[in-house]
Amino acid sequence: MHEHDADDTDTTDVPTRRQYLGYGSALALSGLLAGCTGDTDSGTESTASQTTTDTETDTATETESGTETETSYEVCMEPNGCHTLDSVPETFVAYHQGPVDMMLSLGQADGLVAAGFPSTFPTEYYDRLPGVSVDLSDVTALAEEGTPDKELFYQLDVDIHLVGHHPAMEYFGLDESDLAELETSVAPFHGSWMRRPDYTDGHPYYGLYEGLDRYAEVFQTQARGDAFRELHDELVADITAELPPAEERPTVAYLNTNYWDNGETVFVRDPTVPGYQTKPIRDLDLPSHDAFAGQYPSDSNFIRGDYELLLEVDPEIVVYHAGMNIVRDTETSFEADIVEPLQNDPVAGEVTAIREGRVYPHHEFEQGPVINLFNTEQLAKALYPEAFGEPTGMEPVPEADRLFDRARVAEVVSGDL
Repeated sequence: MHEHDADDTDTTDVPTRRQYLGYGSALALSGLLAGCTGDTDSGTESTASQTTTDTETDTATETESGTETETSYEVCMEPNGCHTLDSVPETFVAYHQGPVDMMLSLGQADGLVAAGFPSTFPTEYYDRLPGVSVDLSDVTALAEEGTPDKELFYQLDVDIHLVGHHPAMEYFGLDESDLAELETSVAPFHGSWMRRPDYTDGHPYYGLYEGLDRYAEVFQTQARGDAFRELHDELVADITAELPPAEERPTVAYLNTNYWDNGETVFVRDPTVPGYQTKPIRDLDLPSHDAFAGQYPSDSNFIRGDYELLLEVDPEIVVYHAGMNIVRDTETSFEADIVEPLQNDPVAGEVTAIREGRVYPHHEFEQGPVINLFNTEQLAKALYPEAFGEPTGMEPVPEADRLFDRARVAEVVSGDL
């Protein structure tokens, strides 16, 4: 964790938040998520989703039309328990791009006051949706120029921080006493780390759509969350219905090379690791034809090796972790910085996937429901271009080759359910 800023002053006597937003904390709900021990994006909901009482269900009504609820309601999210909100939050902070995508998909763009890296959020995906545009130029950057000072959270003065305690301590340089102070004087920290199993001290964590469900409860936009789950499930069902049997699928290595050290190291990532980072890969059943299946160490989610190892296994396709981040980076080139060094290496160049040019950039490792749909589509095209058309990277997919309805996604983002 980052060092705590020694210049932080005690601000516990600062007046409390807007009086219309009340909250209570329950930080030790031992049974809250007993049933959530893995990524259950498309399965049954964990016990956390069932903590809303009958009274709350009756009084905390859907607000897709824009009207706020008039009664308090409870929202719960591991690992930091429950908060009672007196009204729907109007302003909030998020941090990682995945949760930001979740908030945008739930129609909450106007309330986003600050995020970790707003200038690099991939708004291009939203540009592909008819009638939808996202402008984050007025969103305060929390981390683009270093660790934010605690005082910044007083200045932002939002209704809720949609960041869990673990990420807040890791990325903001805060400790539990700082968070307790800010929760008393400003607003709750209500969020959870969902990318992959770290920063969590082993607590159960949410899959993408479980997390979206919890955030939808905060804004009382559950219908949008449900609609996105339906869109996702329909897309995955349509794709997987066209897949050949597992034994006929090409062998795939999910990896990244360390291009900043001249490609001397290869990291092969375990595609079975839960979290939204690998959701498209698991949804399309890549683990069933993973070239490195059975070789991952029990204490790590990746294999560290070299080109000799890659050649020995000889995958037919390479899916490059976080490759779309490189594609979008104006200072790098996926072809020049990733593919060409591999092809020019006397060892790596003999690997079937590299020799045949089947090295594909894959998803943003940070993703909510909108980015997830595009990432899943692109992965299907990379693995099975003969069935779904060639992958296009960040270029628009021709209408005839689209695997999901952009107009319907735009309707859900806009609340037209």
